[in-house]
Amino acid sequence: MIGPMRWPLASAVVLAALATLATLAAARSERALAYSRDQAWPAAVRFLAVDERLKVTDKDADAGYALFELRDEGKVFRGALEVIPVVVDGRPLVRFVLAIEDRPSWLEVAMLRRLEHKLRLELGAPAPPPTPRPRPEPGPGPGPGSGPEKNRPKDAPKDSPTDDGGPPISTTP
Repeated sequence: MIGPMRWPLASAVVLAALATLATLAAARSERALAYSRDQAWPAAVRFLAVDERLKVTDKDADAGYALFELRDEGKVFRGALEVIPVVVDGRPLVRFVLAIEDRPSWLEVAMLRRLEHKLRLELGAPAPPPTPRPRPEPGPGPGPGSGPEKNRPKDAPKDSPTDDGGPPISTTP
């Protein structure tokens, strides 16, 4: 029997243990890669069934999820992999969300790394991010005598190159 002075301490220990279990159960890991969903979905399902040797219990290509069972330490743990198309900074990506019940998140992270490795082997490296365009430097507003027009002779056509002091450039290819 717990004495009256130890009751708050015992309650705190029980609450901490329950919070730890809730954290493990709610673990979920994500990774976004620059592949198309149409390419990534079949590779992700093959990864679960062939590479990881997991039992895929349900899958829906249109909804982009696969449910599976992981056998570990003599127990069966349920998991889910979602393949979600997203756009980040105008760039199409696919987000992989992996959750395995009652398993630590490092297991999910390691599995996502192996999935990324498989995608790189099968589909090549993901598309690189677009190079940012340099922003034009602020200067005086448009008008006569401003910008590249100030070096152009008055009788020169508008599409001819400006005179920057270098050798002349031919307009014919």
